[in-house]
Amino acid sequence: MPWRLFSGLPCYDLSYDLLTSNERSENIVSRERISTEEAYFGLDRLRRAILAACAAFAIGLWFTSFAGAAAPSLMERLIAAQAPLQSKIDEPVDARELATAIASVPKITREWAALILTVAAHESSLSARIARGEYKDYEGDSFRNREGKVQHRAWGLWQAHKNRLNDTAWGSPDITVQTEEAARALRRAFYTCNGKGRSHSDWVRSTLNSYSGRRCDASWPGLEKRLKTYQHVLHAL
Repeated sequence: MPWRLFSGLPCYDLSYDLLTSNERSENIVSRERISTEEAYFGLDRLRRAILAACAAFAIGLWFTSFAGAAAPSLMERLIAAQAPLQSKIDEPVDARELATAIASVPKITREWAALILTVAAHESSLSARIARGEYKDYEGDSFRNREGKVQHRAWGLWQAHKNRLNDTAWGSPDITVQTEEAARALRRAFYTCNGKGRSHSDWVRSTLNSYSGRRCDASWPGLEKRLKTYQHVLHAL
Protein backbone atom coordinates (compact mmCIF):
# COMPACT_ATOMS: atom_id res chain seq x y z
CA MET A 1 0.00 0.00 0.00
CA PRO A 2 1.64 3.39 -1.02
CA TRP A 3 2.52 5.78 1.83
CA ARG A 4 4.42 9.09 1.94
CA LEU A 5 5.64 11.44 4.64
CA PHE A 6 3.53 14.53 5.33
CA SER A 7 4.68 16.88 8.02
CA GLY A 8 6.84 14.11 9.35
CA LEU A 9 3.91 11.72 9.52
CA PRO A 10 3.20 8.85 7.16
CA CYS A 11 0.10 9.45 5.06
CA TYR A 12 -1.75 7.20 2.63
CA ASP A 13 -1.37 8.37 -1.02
CA LEU A 14 -4.94 8.71 -2.39
CA SER A 15 -3.68 9.77 -5.82
CA TYR A 16 -2.22 6.30 -6.32
CA ASP A 17 -5.56 4.73 -5.57
CA LEU A 18 -7.30 7.02 -8.01
CA LEU A 19 -4.70 6.27 -10.67
CA THR A 20 -4.98 2.54 -10.11
CA SER A 21 -8.75 2.74 -10.20
CA ASN A 22 -8.66 4.61 -13.51
CA GLU A 23 -6.23 2.09 -14.98
CA ARG A 24 -8.49 -0.74 -13.92
CA SER A 25 -11.51 0.96 -15.46
CA GLU A 26 -9.61 1.51 -18.66
CA ASN A 27 -8.51 -2.14 -18.70
CA ILE A 28 -12.08 -3.34 -18.20
CA VAL A 29 -13.37 -1.02 -20.94
CA SER A 30 -10.55 -2.18 -23.22
CA ARG A 31 -11.34 -5.84 -22.62
CA GLU A 32 -15.04 -5.21 -23.22
CA ARG A 33 -14.22 -3.39 -26.45
CA ILE A 34 -11.98 -6.27 -27.60
CA SER A 35 -14.70 -8.81 -26.71
CA THR A 36 -17.28 -6.78 -28.64
CA GLU A 37 -15.00 -6.50 -31.66
CA GLU A 38 -14.23 -10.24 -31.56
CA ALA A 39 -17.93 -11.04 -31.34
CA TYR A 40 -18.65 -8.71 -34.27
CA PHE A 41 -15.92 -10.23 -36.43
CA GLY A 42 -17.07 -13.72 -35.45
CA LEU A 43 -20.64 -12.94 -36.51
CA ASP A 44 -19.35 -11.36 -39.71
CA ARG A 45 -17.35 -14.49 -40.55
CA LEU A 46 -20.39 -16.65 -39.83
CA ARG A 47 -22.56 -14.43 -42.05
CA ARG A 48 -20.02 -14.69 -44.88
CA ALA A 49 -19.81 -18.47 -44.48
CA ILE A 50 -23.61 -18.81 -44.61
CA LEU A 51 -23.81 -16.59 -47.71
CA ALA A 52 -21.07 -18.63 -49.41
CA ALA A 53 -22.83 -21.92 -48.58
CA CYS A 54 -26.14 -20.59 -49.91
CA ALA A 55 -24.46 -19.43 -53.11
CA ALA A 56 -22.78 -22.81 -53.60
CA PHE A 57 -26.09 -24.60 -52.99
CA ALA A 58 -27.89 -22.38 -55.50
CA ILE A 59 -25.19 -22.97 -58.11
CA GLY A 60 -25.40 -26.72 -57.49
CA LEU A 61 -29.16 -26.68 -57.99
CA TRP A 62 -28.73 -24.69 -61.18
CA PHE A 63 -26.24 -27.17 -62.62
CA THR A 64 -28.45 -30.10 -61.58
CA SER A 65 -31.53 -28.62 -63.23
CA PHE A 66 -29.52 -27.76 -66.32
CA ALA A 67 -28.11 -31.29 -66.58
CA GLY A 68 -31.56 -32.79 -66.03
CA ALA A 69 -33.05 -30.61 -68.74
CA ALA A 70 -30.22 -31.31 -71.18
CA ALA A 71 -30.07 -35.10 -70.76
CA PRO A 72 -32.91 -37.05 -72.40
CA SER A 73 -34.80 -39.43 -70.15
CA LEU A 74 -34.69 -43.20 -70.53
CA MET A 75 -38.12 -43.10 -72.16
CA GLU A 76 -36.95 -40.54 -74.73
CA ARG A 77 -33.87 -42.63 -75.50
CA LEU A 78 -36.04 -45.72 -75.86
CA ILE A 79 -38.18 -43.88 -78.41
CA ALA A 80 -35.13 -42.93 -80.47
CA ALA A 81 -33.62 -46.43 -80.21
CA GLN A 82 -36.65 -48.06 -81.86
CA ALA A 83 -36.27 -46.46 -85.30
CA PRO A 84 -33.59 -48.86 -86.71
CA LEU A 85 -35.39 -51.86 -85.20
CA GLN A 86 -38.85 -51.26 -86.67
CA SER A 87 -40.40 -53.31 -89.45
CA LYS A 88 -39.76 -52.02 -92.95
CA ILE A 89 -42.96 -53.72 -94.17
CA ASP A 90 -45.55 -53.40 -91.41
CA GLU A 91 -46.60 -50.32 -89.51
CA PRO A 92 -44.67 -50.29 -86.23
CA VAL A 93 -46.23 -49.96 -82.81
CA ASP A 94 -46.42 -46.48 -81.34
CA ALA A 95 -42.85 -45.76 -80.24
CA ARG A 96 -43.84 -43.65 -77.26
CA GLU A 97 -46.36 -46.20 -76.02
CA LEU A 98 -43.78 -48.99 -76.13
CA ALA A 99 -41.08 -46.79 -74.58
CA THR A 100 -43.42 -45.80 -71.76
CA ALA A 101 -44.30 -49.43 -71.08
CA ILE A 102 -40.64 -50.50 -70.92
CA ALA A 103 -39.59 -47.51 -68.81
CA SER A 104 -42.41 -48.35 -66.36
CA VAL A 105 -41.15 -51.87 -65.65
CA PRO A 106 -40.30 -52.09 -61.92
CA LYS A 107 -36.58 -51.64 -61.13
CA ILE A 108 -35.81 -50.99 -64.79
CA THR A 109 -32.21 -50.25 -65.76
CA ARG A 110 -30.53 -49.39 -69.04
CA GLU A 111 -29.35 -52.97 -69.36
CA TRP A 112 -32.78 -54.48 -68.79
CA ALA A 113 -34.49 -51.95 -71.02
CA ALA A 114 -32.02 -52.81 -73.79
CA LEU A 115 -32.66 -56.53 -73.33
CA ILE A 116 -36.46 -56.17 -73.37
CA LEU A 117 -36.38 -54.04 -76.51
CA THR A 118 -33.87 -56.34 -78.22
CA VAL A 119 -36.05 -59.42 -77.77
CA ALA A 120 -39.15 -57.62 -79.05
CA ALA A 121 -37.25 -56.38 -82.10
CA HIS A 122 -36.08 -59.87 -83.06
CA GLU A 123 -39.37 -61.60 -82.29
CA SER A 124 -41.75 -59.20 -84.06
CA SER A 125 -39.80 -56.29 -85.62
CA LEU A 126 -42.05 -54.14 -83.39
CA SER A 127 -44.93 -54.71 -85.82
CA ALA A 128 -48.29 -53.27 -84.73
CA ARG A 129 -50.03 -56.03 -86.65
CA ILE A 130 -48.16 -58.72 -84.72
CA ALA A 131 -48.91 -56.92 -81.46
CA ARG A 132 -52.63 -57.10 -82.30
CA GLY A 133 -52.36 -60.82 -83.07
CA GLU A 134 -53.23 -60.42 -86.76
CA TYR A 135 -51.03 -63.22 -88.10
CA LYS A 136 -50.47 -64.66 -91.48
CA ASP A 137 -50.75 -68.44 -91.63
CA TYR A 138 -47.01 -69.00 -91.24
CA GLU A 139 -46.49 -66.53 -88.40
CA GLY A 140 -46.82 -66.77 -84.65
CA ASP A 141 -45.40 -70.32 -84.36
CA SER A 142 -48.40 -71.59 -86.29
CA PHE A 143 -49.73 -75.14 -86.48
CA ARG A 144 -52.90 -76.86 -87.70
CA ASN A 145 -55.27 -78.50 -85.28
CA ARG A 146 -57.19 -81.69 -85.93
CA GLU A 147 -59.78 -79.80 -87.91
CA GLY A 148 -57.07 -78.36 -90.12
CA LYS A 149 -57.50 -74.85 -88.77
CA VAL A 150 -54.37 -72.74 -88.39
CA GLN A 151 -53.55 -71.92 -84.77
CA HIS A 152 -50.81 -69.74 -83.33
CA ARG A 153 -48.80 -70.59 -80.23
CA ALA A 154 -47.00 -67.23 -79.92
CA TRP A 155 -48.46 -64.00 -78.61
CA GLY A 156 -47.58 -60.35 -78.99
CA LEU A 157 -44.38 -58.45 -79.59
CA TRP A 158 -42.32 -60.95 -77.60
CA GLN A 159 -43.99 -64.04 -79.13
CA ALA A 160 -44.63 -65.61 -75.75
CA HIS A 161 -46.19 -69.06 -75.51
CA LYS A 162 -49.10 -69.58 -73.17
CA ASN A 163 -48.36 -71.10 -69.75
CA ARG A 164 -49.78 -71.11 -66.25
CA LEU A 165 -47.85 -67.95 -65.36
CA ASN A 166 -49.25 -65.79 -68.14
CA ASP A 167 -52.55 -67.46 -69.00
CA THR A 168 -54.68 -64.60 -67.66
CA ALA A 169 -52.86 -62.02 -69.80
CA TRP A 170 -52.03 -64.16 -72.84
CA GLY A 171 -53.64 -62.88 -76.04
CA SER A 172 -54.10 -59.29 -74.90
CA PRO A 173 -53.33 -56.67 -77.59
CA ASP A 174 -52.39 -54.14 -74.91
CA ILE A 175 -48.73 -53.11 -75.26
CA THR A 176 -48.32 -52.47 -71.55
CA VAL A 177 -49.67 -55.93 -70.65
CA GLN A 178 -47.39 -57.57 -73.20
CA THR A 179 -44.39 -55.65 -71.89
CA GLU A 180 -45.08 -56.54 -68.27
CA GLU A 181 -45.38 -60.24 -69.09
CA ALA A 182 -42.23 -60.15 -71.22
CA ALA A 183 -40.28 -58.48 -68.42
CA ARG A 184 -41.43 -61.18 -65.97
CA ALA A 185 -40.53 -63.96 -68.41
CA LEU A 186 -37.07 -62.51 -69.04
CA ARG A 187 -36.51 -62.13 -65.31
CA ARG A 188 -37.38 -65.80 -64.81
CA ALA A 189 -35.03 -66.71 -67.66
CA PHE A 190 -32.27 -64.73 -65.98
CA TYR A 191 -32.66 -66.55 -62.67
CA THR A 192 -32.88 -69.92 -64.39
CA CYS A 193 -29.30 -69.52 -65.61
CA ASN A 194 -27.82 -67.01 -63.16
CA GLY A 195 -29.38 -67.80 -59.79
CA LYS A 196 -28.09 -69.91 -56.87
CA GLY A 197 -24.55 -68.56 -56.89
CA ARG A 198 -23.95 -68.93 -60.61
CA SER A 199 -21.71 -66.40 -62.31
CA HIS A 200 -23.40 -63.37 -63.94
CA SER A 201 -20.45 -62.66 -66.23
CA ASP A 202 -22.38 -63.45 -69.44
CA TRP A 203 -25.91 -62.99 -68.17
CA VAL A 204 -27.32 -61.52 -71.40
CA ARG A 205 -26.31 -64.56 -73.45
CA SER A 206 -27.61 -67.04 -70.88
CA THR A 207 -30.85 -65.11 -70.40
CA LEU A 208 -31.52 -65.04 -74.14
CA ASN A 209 -30.85 -68.78 -74.28
CA SER A 210 -33.20 -69.54 -71.43
CA TYR A 211 -35.95 -67.29 -72.84
CA SER A 212 -35.76 -69.17 -76.14
CA GLY A 213 -36.07 -72.51 -74.34
CA ARG A 214 -32.43 -73.57 -74.83
CA ARG A 215 -29.60 -74.52 -72.49
CA CYS A 216 -27.93 -71.65 -70.70
CA ASP A 217 -24.67 -72.21 -72.61
CA ALA A 218 -26.25 -72.99 -76.00
CA SER A 219 -25.08 -71.50 -79.29
CA TRP A 220 -27.40 -70.94 -82.26
CA PRO A 221 -27.43 -68.67 -85.34
CA GLY A 222 -29.91 -66.12 -84.00
CA LEU A 223 -28.09 -65.67 -80.70
CA GLU A 224 -25.14 -63.70 -82.05
CA LYS A 225 -27.49 -61.39 -83.95
CA ARG A 226 -29.43 -60.71 -80.78
CA LEU A 227 -26.27 -60.01 -78.81
CA LYS A 228 -25.13 -57.56 -81.47
CA THR A 229 -28.50 -55.81 -81.41
CA TYR A 230 -28.37 -55.67 -77.62
CA GLN A 231 -25.02 -53.87 -77.72
CA HIS A 232 -26.34 -51.33 -80.25
CA VAL A 233 -29.46 -50.66 -78.20
CA LEU A 234 -27.53 -50.41 -74.93
CA HIS A 235 -25.19 -47.88 -76.54
CA ALA A 236 -28.21 -45.85 -77.70
CA LEU A 237 -29.63 -45.80 -74.18
